[in-house]
Amino acid sequence: MTLLPKLKQCPASGEGIHKWVCYAACTLVEAGMTDEQAEPEIEAGMSREPNPASEIKDALRYARGDRRSCSPRWSLANPAAIAEIVRNGPNVLELVSRSRELIQFGPQSRSELFIDVLFPSNPWLCIGRANDRFYTNRRESWRGQLNEQSLIVPSPMCAQKGRTKQGKQSWHSEENTGPRRFLIVEFDQGALDNQAALLWHLAQFAPLALVVFSGSKSVHGWFFCEGQSEDTLQRFFDYAVSLGADSKTWSRSQFVRLPDGKRSDSKTSDALAHSGIRNVPSGRQAVLYFDRGVVQ
Repeated sequence: MTLLPKLKQCPASGEGIHKWVCYAACTLVEAGMTDEQAEPEIEAGMSREPNPASEIKDALRYARGDRRSCSPRWSLANPAAIAEIVRNGPNVLELVSRSRELIQFGPQSRSELFIDVLFPSNPWLCIGRANDRFYTNRRESWRGQLNEQSLIVPSPMCAQKGRTKQGKQSWHSEENTGPRRFLIVEFDQGALDNQAALLWHLAQFAPLALVVFSGSKSVHGWFFCEGQSEDTLQRFFDYAVSLGADSKTWSRSQFVRLPDGKRSDSKTSDALAHSGIRNVPSGRQAVLYFDRGVVQ
């Protein structure tokens, strides 16, 4: 007996097939199907071949909450390479000028616009004001509230709740975090101008969708990675770590700064002012670079 007729129709190529694969995996797993039963059903419903070849297996693994038990060993920082890249790279103002869309630092938050582009349709999103104040809800249910939020998981969630490592049900867990959509690279050491140069360098190797200021001392680069294999992403991220990136954002469920959101303490450091940007509202996690083209 097949459950395929109960699934929504898979969209055409380029219109969100990978998201459909995740949805189908979660639906069939919740219906009690084994991987051996679910995999051919999902493949039969797809409007293209799995890409990468492990796409369906990966989605089923995530749907079951089966995660790798240990984190990779990351490379040590390479000071010589960092210095060379910083010497030749753009500073923050130059990064802003290279944005594919006009960057504005006025009083009006544009968080709704950014989230609409980064997470189209109506996925589950885990968002919060602080690490201990968060909720998972559909994107449309968040509409009108994002400018007051601080944190987001940078990939859609598979389900509204999942089990934590302690076995408790939670809005925020590895189990209910879906396949990666964005891989976040954060540099929290050195001047912001140096961090901007490093992110721009990494954009040679992966599509950079957005750069957001944490409000304190770091910038976060949002690299679009949907559909890429974990091995490919691990090699890229290992190189980022060798340039001084913080390894904690490798975790798919790691909270990161919500673009154009608001810090929970409503404070903003003077780090951007030192880089020549002085009209950012207090507490704003300002977007410094945006390229919607890499996610469409």
